Amino acid sequence: MKSLTNISALLLCALMLISSLAACADKGDSGATTVPSATTAPESQGETVYDPLASVPVQNFDGYEFNILTPTHDWAICNLAGSEITGDTIQDAIYSRQLNTEKRLNVKINERILPSGVAALLMSQSVASGDEAYDVAQVPTHDALALYVGGYTTDLGNVSTINLDNPWWEKSFNEQVNYGNKRHYIAFGNQSLIYYSSFYIFVFNKEMIKSYNLDNPYDLVKNNQWTWEKAYQMMTTVATDSDGDGAFNPGKDILGITGHVNHSRNILFSSGFTICESDNEGNLSFDNLTDNYITAFRQFTDYFIASPYAALAGVTPGRYNGYTGAAGIKNYISVFIEGKSLFLTTGTNEVLQIRETETEYGIVVVPKYTESQEKYITPVYSATAGMVIPTCCGNTERAGLVLETMGGYSYQNIVDKHIGIVLHYRVSQDPTAIEMINLAYANGAIDTAMANNFGTCVSVLNNLNVLGSGEVARVFTGIKSKLKSDITAAENALD
Repeated sequence: MKSLTNISALLLCALMLISSLAACADKGDSGATTVPSATTAPESQGETVYDPLASVPVQNFDGYEFNILTPTHDWAICNLAGSEITGDTIQDAIYSRQLNTEKRLNVKINERILPSGVAALLMSQSVASGDEAYDVAQVPTHDALALYVGGYTTDLGNVSTINLDNPWWEKSFNEQVNYGNKRHYIAFGNQSLIYYSSFYIFVFNKEMIKSYNLDNPYDLVKNNQWTWEKAYQMMTTVATDSDGDGAFNPGKDILGITGHVNHSRNILFSSGFTICESDNEGNLSFDNLTDNYITAFRQFTDYFIASPYAALAGVTPGRYNGYTGAAGIKNYISVFIEGKSLFLTTGTNEVLQIRETETEYGIVVVPKYTESQEKYITPVYSATAGMVIPTCCGNTERAGLVLETMGGYSYQNIVDKHIGIVLHYRVSQDPTAIEMINLAYANGAIDTAMANNFGTCVSVLNNLNVLGSGEVARVFTGIKSKLKSDITAAENALD
């Protein structure tokens, strides 16, 4: 991330003048009609039924055109709106939520979907010009702080129509992403499936587990024994140099694990060790990486990146160069589908690409670093996109109410459908796998320094992973001053 005292050119493509900001102030009161606070709907057949929208105000916005700006990713379900019923369960649920929200608030929801990286730029241009083009935008975590500090977005915690304690908001994750808990410059909740597409999991070949007489990962999780060390031991047992050339090559030999190198910097966080130290208020400090972090990083690299039993797409030199999977999709997923790897690291939404395979697979949480670790952690992609409200949206209270209403209609609906359709699809007769999926979603977490890209730590870690290098201590010494200055700038900007 660029220093917050010198916001990157991407986000300052047009200078914001004081007069421009003043012109973008909210126009009048929200006019929301307050409804009595309630957590339950009327009793039905003697049971109290929870009504998510009971405490959410209703307002007539006279057909207002509500505009959303969304990035697109090939690994996630990104859209917040739709145009028609298609027969796709998830998309139809999204469209139904849209219609319900439009009817309840008398708005017309429009969405513009653009390539990732363009959304933050376009939103900043819109705010700088004062054209009130967008009411809500989805932007990557690493852009959110700079946008807020630059005056482009509002503090969601100060929007009276948003209650971030409601169950459709991801309260724990939001506290991790938003530096120091002083502001909420970005938020994640049931409204958007990008976040729920961003969890990292392990997929395993059930047939290999049986044929090699290996411990079942499900049992290992329950017995608190599913660790990096255990997964690596299983990899070494299965890996087979079929052609005897002294190497383990994708498509020819049996690998212990496959995936993409971009997953690695995120999956490393399953250790629970963070780049920076954190106090009780969520404020960060950095002197040097801890010994625990350095040791964990080197072990992760040895086991899951540089190991001869691991073949990750994107590593240099790459064993995937020139490889084309018979399945005609991403190479590392092709290898798993073809039964050539025991484990696959992947994101929750990428499971869509393997669910039609004949290979019997299971889904399990990412292993712990050691058995002494308190709980299993599900790493979330550090640049996943969350929701922001532009300062020039015309009326932040209206934007907040639309988001809150969409959240209420989404609660126990859209996310559950995503989990059921995408993840439970092939494991519906496997209750333990479903337990694993629920466990993964219950423990989503992120390294705050990575989420905000302090000291350009994301690219630094990625470059180390690409090279299969464990020299993390030396490299972070080189970015120490940059990392510290970014933290200081964030603190000064948010105080």
